[in-house]
Amino acid sequence: MALFAVVVLGFVDTATNSALGCGRSFPLCDGKFFPAPDLTSIIEWSHRVLSALVGLLVGVLAIWAWIRTWRSIEARVLALISLVFLVIESAVGALAVLIPESQAVIAVHLGIALTSFAATALLTWWLVAMRAQDGSPVRPRVPTRLAASAWGMLVFMYCALYLGAYVAGTGSGTACLTWPLCTSGRITPSLANPVTIDYIHRLAALAVGAATIWLWLQARAVITTRPDLARISGWMVVLTAAQIASGLLLVLSRMALDATILHVMLVTVLFTLSAAMAMGVLPEAGAGRRRKGAKSASPESAAG
Repeated sequence: MALFAVVVLGFVDTATNSALGCGRSFPLCDGKFFPAPDLTSIIEWSHRVLSALVGLLVGVLAIWAWIRTWRSIEARVLALISLVFLVIESAVGALAVLIPESQAVIAVHLGIALTSFAATALLTWWLVAMRAQDGSPVRPRVPTRLAASAWGMLVFMYCALYLGAYVAGTGSGTACLTWPLCTSGRITPSLANPVTIDYIHRLAALAVGAATIWLWLQARAVITTRPDLARISGWMVVLTAAQIASGLLLVLSRMALDATILHVMLVTVLFTLSAAMAMGVLPEAGAGRRRKGAKSASPESAAG
């Protein structure tokens, strides 16, 4: 939850143009430990302090998980991703302060933050599942097409996520204050045009919705053997619809801060579910070795 708050506060930082609330000073705020009595300074300072504290917690969790789950490849990979991406997030965050004109840096910063959150959330779930089952969760194999769709969905959603972060960083969300069409400007073949950027973002959101429904239909076909995948994909459909509705709310509210926070919260959970879906379709690590061991220990083998 603390890392979730960091992600949301990071988007609030961008939405309120508070990235330079502490000037170009990092990690201090205008060369001081405490911020000036200004809203943008307080938001930026709060984001930095919370990120530092949560970073320590994630670091402890990742190191502990790496040591305690040496037999679980999945847990160790998730621990490594959560820790590495958190370090990268801090470095890119400092770069965003030092190079505030680069909207691409801001977009990368937000995307990396969501990656770290998703990895940490999945690591926590994995540790709980391992404890409950006294070992790595068992995952029956799924059709190749479903596995490819799940990973394709994750990659596509990651690209859409970066596009949304770029829209927020460039302020292109205010270019079209009508929905679904834009009557305040025209599309041009230039990404410097905020109307074009906003339109691409809207088309990407619709494409994510269609892809999510397609993924859910495939998961429904294996509901008897993998009810977890059907459940996750079902929630993805619900959250995608809510995400599109929150985008409409952003337009109607003229990019109000509370609507922005809701939009960010939904996309954070949605991306995490997509990562869980992609992880769930992977072949179970070590399954082949366990099947071989079970075969050698069977009564027929013992009799032989």
